[in-house]
Amino acid sequence: MTSIQERIKSLAEEQKRAWETEGKPLADIAAERALTGEEHEKFERLTRDFDSFDDRITLLVQQRDLEQRAMQFAGELLGNRSAFGPAADLADFAQNIRKILGGEERGLEYVPTPEEVRSFSESRALSVGTASAGGNAVGASFLARLIEPLRQFSGIYAAGAYVFVTEKGESVTLPRLTSFGAAAAATEGTQIGGTDPTFGQIAFGTKKYGEYVGISNELILDALFDIEGFATRLVGENIAVLLGQDLVTGTGTAQPAGIATVTTLGVTGGAGVAGAPSWDNLIDLQESVLAPYQANAAWVASNSAVAGIRKLKDGSGRYLWEPNGQTGAPAQLLGAPVFRDPFVASTGLGAKSMFYGDFSRYWVRVVGGVRVERSDQALFGSDQTAFRGVLRADGRLMDPSAVKHFIGNAA
Repeated sequence: MTSIQERIKSLAEEQKRAWETEGKPLADIAAERALTGEEHEKFERLTRDFDSFDDRITLLVQQRDLEQRAMQFAGELLGNRSAFGPAADLADFAQNIRKILGGEERGLEYVPTPEEVRSFSESRALSVGTASAGGNAVGASFLARLIEPLRQFSGIYAAGAYVFVTEKGESVTLPRLTSFGAAAAATEGTQIGGTDPTFGQIAFGTKKYGEYVGISNELILDALFDIEGFATRLVGENIAVLLGQDLVTGTGTAQPAGIATVTTLGVTGGAGVAGAPSWDNLIDLQESVLAPYQANAAWVASNSAVAGIRKLKDGSGRYLWEPNGQTGAPAQLLGAPVFRDPFVASTGLGAKSMFYGDFSRYWVRVVGGVRVERSDQALFGSDQTAFRGVLRADGRLMDPSAVKHFIGNAA
């Protein structure tokens, strides 16, 4: 079987060949003259292929590093091979650790011999003071647990918000085109007019989210279910609730700029209906978003808004809502998927209860992933094990034209 390192090397060489044989000649031509339409299209395709190579190589590098950490962890935990069996035993154990680090398994069954118990009885408890003594396993396992509840608690995230990770937490500033400028008609021999494009900036900071949980060691030892797994899931859910709320209602000052704060108006509901949208309102909201965003557009709404829409009927008393027949897929409304978000306002006068647009234009910045720690010493006096989860994140709508909101009439 080809090793991961060999696959990385092969992909890198293939990427280099593709660039040298096709990409670089086009880049040289572009330095001399404007590319033709066919050349430009070919260069864009090559650029996408080049980026695809980068993504595949990055994933393989992460997998290689994960396996190296697993082998190191297994070796340090089990000691030398002469004490704990042949190389095959160590490899099997490392494979199990890899599954835990990758989130495939939640725990490891390992029954030591009496000699092994005596040899490491003083240091068998895992902690995160040293990554190789359990920190890596806890962190990777917890990350898989966190992402799942985040999707359940945030409709913005589920609708396709783009997430990018930075290594450090300093402010990240990204340029943004705010106006395309405009061409102008010109006659022969006159100065050509038109207006210049304009640019702005969007700055991402960070807000810190976290929770600290202590669980008695008696409960950990005596519980008939995975109490430690439950604790990490609970921490993940609580962090997800806080972040999900800010992705909708955050002010943008020292916290994410929520879509209810930064989106522009698509349509206002009619008077005398307590802020509920009509079928015509839904069509107007959908058509308030420009055509280029429609292919990737979705609805994000509160439960009460979805309930109101499901009750809308035509002149013959038939419901207009058509449920999606595909198991596990989101419902469809006017051809676009619908995602419920508990933090979007309920229908009401002056309430922004529905949003429509391309939510991939809403960017969520995460600093270094999730930092997770377990300590057997922090709550030593109360005989508890401590769990702490921390997430630093921010969110911004990169394109104000991409998402519009419905607001109930104020009268």
